[in-house]
Amino acid sequence: MTGSLPYLATRATAVLALAIATAATLGIGPIVAGPSTAGQTASSTRQAAPAAPPTASAPAPPPPAAAPLLAHVQTGKGQFTIELRVAEAPISCANFVNLVRRGAYDRSAVHDTTRVLRQCGGPGRSFDPGYVIRREFSAKLMFEGPGMVAMQKAPDGAHAHGTQFFVTVKEQPRWNLDIPIFATVSGGQDVVNMLELGDPIQRIEIDGDPAPLLARFAKEIAAWNTALDAAMVQAKLPPLRAAEAAATPR
Repeated sequence: MTGSLPYLATRATAVLALAIATAATLGIGPIVAGPSTAGQTASSTRQAAPAAPPTASAPAPPPPAAAPLLAHVQTGKGQFTIELRVAEAPISCANFVNLVRRGAYDRSAVHDTTRVLRQCGGPGRSFDPGYVIRREFSAKLMFEGPGMVAMQKAPDGAHAHGTQFFVTVKEQPRWNLDIPIFATVSGGQDVVNMLELGDPIQRIEIDGDPAPLLARFAKEIAAWNTALDAAMVQAKLPPLRAAEAAATPR
């Protein structure tokens, strides 16, 4: 009889085998009879969660800023301080530091005052150091107000004087890109404003490490000192302090 139980069981087994073979061919997960089949099939096809992206490392901190190079100017009216602008005017700064270390400005005096500036330059008003330096200009340094420290122009008009410098007490834009600024007043502008003709410049002290700057311009400084020593003899002035040896540039 075609409807007997053995026949139906055999037919069901064949159908199940055919379904399993078809599922394997199509890449479908295994078919398991019973109520847990749907859950197991869903579990077998579930995809893993994407991995978290790698965490970026924190950027390195910026290098510390170089300490400023300062000069403390002691006058008969008090002290004022200037910051040497080495980045904008390295040659002028190296020349100024060398002169300070040699005592060129000690016991000098303010020899010119106008409504715009207070000028000194030691060892004397008409002293010719025997050399000039290249003028340096920067858009960051303009005569826009008081407190600009500049080297006076040399007589040839194309260079800066070797020793004469001045400090402004007000703006003077017509000097921009003509007279080279090498420093700015960082304290004591009121002292500068009070300076009068003949007021003494008692001493100037450098605050900071000028060694890298002096090493960079060691050859130029040696030539300046040779000319300066000869000029002191010619002017019949006492010799300056001996030049301190600067490290040879690398």
